[in-house]
Amino acid sequence: MPQGQRAYLARLRCADGNPPSYSRMGSTGAAPFGRIVDAYEVLCESSAPKRSEIMLDMYHPGHVETQAVDGFTIVPG
Repeated sequence: MPQGQRAYLARLRCADGNPPSYSRMGSTGAAPFGRIVDAYEVLCESSAPKRSEIMLDMYHPGHVETQAVDGFTIVPG
């Protein structure tokens, strides 16, 4: 759900090790699993990539993602 999306984004780290800022851009339509996908703008102030768009599918109850998207690392939850 939305709180899971925010928890994931809060665990991401930019290339310089700092947490990015992020904001929800809106829903983008159906994902491969047939559910709605949300787009987030993710910004790293002092490292590359400076701006990324990350798509998140919030309809996986109980799942905690352990992999970071390309260009980022992730800290344990």
